[in-house]
Amino acid sequence: MSKIKSLFFKKKTCVRPTILSWIVVLLILAVITRLSLVGIYYFLTVNKPVKSKTMVIEGWVPAYAIKDALAYYYENDFERIIVTGLPIVDFEFISPFKSTAEATILALKHYGYYDTVYTATVPTTVLINRTYNTAVATKMIFDNHPEWPKNFDIYSMGVHSRRTRFMFDKAFPDDFNIGIIANRDRTFDPNHWWKSSKGFRN
Repeated sequence: MSKIKSLFFKKKTCVRPTILSWIVVLLILAVITRLSLVGIYYFLTVNKPVKSKTMVIEGWVPAYAIKDALAYYYENDFERIIVTGLPIVDFEFISPFKSTAEATILALKHYGYYDTVYTATVPTTVLINRTYNTAVATKMIFDNHPEWPKNFDIYSMGVHSRRTRFMFDKAFPDDFNIGIIANRDRTFDPNHWWKSSKGFRN
């Protein structure tokens, strides 16, 4: 019997981690996880403007971000504004606006901006990939104005900014230089976003 065992099996020394080793590994994982929690917010929140003359404001951002965007517009000598817009489909029967772009334009006027505002809106039938479709609508405006430089800065909000720039990069040709400016989302603490439902959802 022992001969048969020796033909099919052999003994091998097995090295296993001690309890102290497992504690060290768990501590390292805990530190990495903790750093990643904070890092995710700052990875998704992108601020890389290209110093252009065209500002594209995402029409869904809150009023305080619109006010900040307008201040940034004047500080950096922009010449034109494009506002993207999503159709208002929730409680549309009580809203005076058909799209978020209309609401943003009214906010811009409230803060003193009365120049021309170009709108890049999507129809109510578009319910998915809406950021990408607003990018396509923005490209159509640039197609109608070939005299404009092929660069622009998008004014977005918080963690949505990286996705926005990615969608615009996909919609525009490679010869466009696209910047992104992310206003800080004031509804949660970015360093402890997991402690609030709003931060966790974002």
